[in-house]
Amino acid sequence: MNAGRQENGKLHRDGARRTDGRQGNDKYCNSSCYLYENNEGYSLVELIIVIAIIALIISTVFYSVMMVFSANAKSCANNIQRAIADCKVTTMGKASAYMELYRDTDQNVYTKMYVWDNSGGAYVPAEPQKVGSNRVYVAYKPKGGIETELLAGAKIEIRFDRASGGFAKDGSGNIYELLRVQAGSKNYEITLTELTGKSEVTLKMTP
Repeated sequence: MNAGRQENGKLHRDGARRTDGRQGNDKYCNSSCYLYENNEGYSLVELIIVIAIIALIISTVFYSVMMVFSANAKSCANNIQRAIADCKVTTMGKASAYMELYRDTDQNVYTKMYVWDNSGGAYVPAEPQKVGSNRVYVAYKPKGGIETELLAGAKIEIRFDRASGGFAKDGSGNIYELLRVQAGSKNYEITLTELTGKSEVTLKMTP
């Protein structure tokens, strides 16, 4: 049995394999006359750790993206609900008004209020307000109709009855009862109550 020896802080075995293919003996050859090969690879534990780290990074990035999209949906839904409430206050206060909800050619979502001008005898548009980005899904559902996505170039009108404060028919004869805003894992519904003109944002579970 070959004996081992200590040299330069490393343990060498007699008769170790040399890179030149010959069998060496330490008593005839010093440490500089042959090199030891390192055939060690990754262990199974190391591979599992690396895979786990990669999976954690991917899941973190995915969760962060989903959180950003979800925040966009919540902000958009709240902005639309706020614009509807402002339009009602304006209608019941100063003058008749209505609101447009539309998506422009860049897929961004906007609201715009039109206020009746007695002196000019016409509705005057206010500055449009961006309420959502192209990352959010927006849909509308008229009373007795089906849910329809708000596409680029499309728009709907939200109107109020000044006498009752409830929702009134728009130029197409529609009264809308539901708006949907969705992005990421969040799905928000804006319920429009016809008789009272109330709008309420509710978070729904995404199937």
